[in-house]
Amino acid sequence: MIYSNRIINPILYSEIKEIINSNEKIEETMKRIYLNENENENENEKDFIIERKEKQYKFPKLILIMRSELYRGMFLSVTNDTSNKVTDYSELSNKSFQIFEYWIYSNQIKDEIQITQEIIEELETGIDYFQLNQTNPNLSDLLINKFNNQNQ
Repeated sequence: MIYSNRIINPILYSEIKEIINSNEKIEETMKRIYLNENENENENEKDFIIERKEKQYKFPKLILIMRSELYRGMFLSVTNDTSNKVTDYSELSNKSFQIFEYWIYSNQIKDEIQITQEIIEELETGIDYFQLNQTNPNLSDLLINKFNNQNQ
């Protein structure tokens, strides 16, 4: 289950579009948010919750907007549904969700992660549904390249 406590004001669209188009400029900020040990410092930046197997994961909406056409449309459209329910991430294994979470923040896959065919298949469903292939490099390409490199 995915829900949010507020919707981004559509007036901010031009600012958000500028952020989306300047991916490289904010990669370090996103990594800082993800890797920061001090959760309280980043708590206000993480204003969207994804529920997975009865656990909640907080993400900044701006990062989700940058990575996903689905989230971009959801947050930038005017709607009366403030819950923004989309789906549940419970079908992802722990390893696949960790890959997804790290990629959302860094646009990379950790070097030490071993990619299997099962992980690729599992994540491909989410990639298609959440329209995650809009960034460069996209998650599908990263997964396949890493898998091919590991199996040479």
